[in-house]
Amino acid sequence: MKVVDCRWERVSSRTKQEFTSQLQDKRVKRDEDIVFKCNANNLEDVNVVWEKDGQRLYDGDGISISQSRTELSLRISKAKEKDEGKYTIRLSKASESVSHTVKVTVLELDQDWRSIGWGLNVDIKHNLEDLKLKNPQVKHLNFLLHGPVGAGKSSIINSIQSIFMNRVEVGALVAATTGKSFTLTYNSYQIKNIENKALPYVFSDIMGLEIANKEGSHPDDIINILKGHIREGTMFNSSCPVPEKDRNYNRSPTPSDKIHCLISVLPADKISLMEKNNLFEKMGEIRKKASGMDIPQVVFMTHVDSACPVVKDNLTRIYSSKNIKKKMQECSNLTGIPMTCIFPVKNYHEENKLDGNMDSLILDALESVVNFAESYVDRLYKLEH
Repeated sequence: MKVVDCRWERVSSRTKQEFTSQLQDKRVKRDEDIVFKCNANNLEDVNVVWEKDGQRLYDGDGISISQSRTELSLRISKAKEKDEGKYTIRLSKASESVSHTVKVTVLELDQDWRSIGWGLNVDIKHNLEDLKLKNPQVKHLNFLLHGPVGAGKSSIINSIQSIFMNRVEVGALVAATTGKSFTLTYNSYQIKNIENKALPYVFSDIMGLEIANKEGSHPDDIINILKGHIREGTMFNSSCPVPEKDRNYNRSPTPSDKIHCLISVLPADKISLMEKNNLFEKMGEIRKKASGMDIPQVVFMTHVDSACPVVKDNLTRIYSSKNIKKKMQECSNLTGIPMTCIFPVKNYHEENKLDGNMDSLILDALESVVNFAESYVDRLYKLEH
């Protein structure tokens, strides 16, 4: 690993102390020990000092300093946020000294900053299965997924369906990460449970927003979907929106035809790259129209395991990961959607069996968007009556 901020200080040209092996920068998880070891060629009558951010460290209170012949070591037990910083070892003898500085990065916060009901999947599923909509004009809640190609829109639908079927499902076809959208038509999928009961949740999948200006979903088509004008099965044309004279254009949409929640699907590992193209400009145009219709908007942030090694090793650490929180903040800044409406999720992609922690994360996000959408259709009903 690359060593940064390396300083070699000699106050005399006759200095004989030298490091024969160097310290390396450290990236550690919460509660993991920080261990530094290095060697020097001459430690006779040498004063050895360890420092953190310019302050001397001493044995005790979770810190262990040891020396054995030519080996020098520092151990800090159970890393916390306060242990992040620059560490220096300094060897001095009379007027001669040499030092070496490296950096420690603690990858996690000391505590999870958002709570989630890990292991409460059965209760949440039952509540979602038993939902009764109060608006008699709306038969089911409609969710529109939009975002760049390869973000995992179809995988989200498959993952939600898998949870309720108690087995991994592949109903919506998933595109490979080729940069070209697999979904060419407007498709809707109603979620069903293991008893084949249709649940009041319909997720719509559309052609991805692609990088090139002349490719991907046309923003006007997405806006018309929000309004309920586009029927299922409509073929998209990226160069022009569906005309009103098209047989799949619904001129008189009902409340059940409209979208009740807009879900932007963004890959956590590619957010910085997306900022360099016009994807957020396209999404901003769509979001502005949705805001004008008072449609709830959220972000499902996918590929979290690719964006953070801590989460890849342990999904339950997702809300202690500094990098995931940083990615969520980037999403918020770039989309204008508040952090409370951004949900990191891990879709079923390579797995062939259900995973309880993956289910918990997806159900937590689903429960929230269902609440947002239900409140929206309730408001519509009250305005009309």
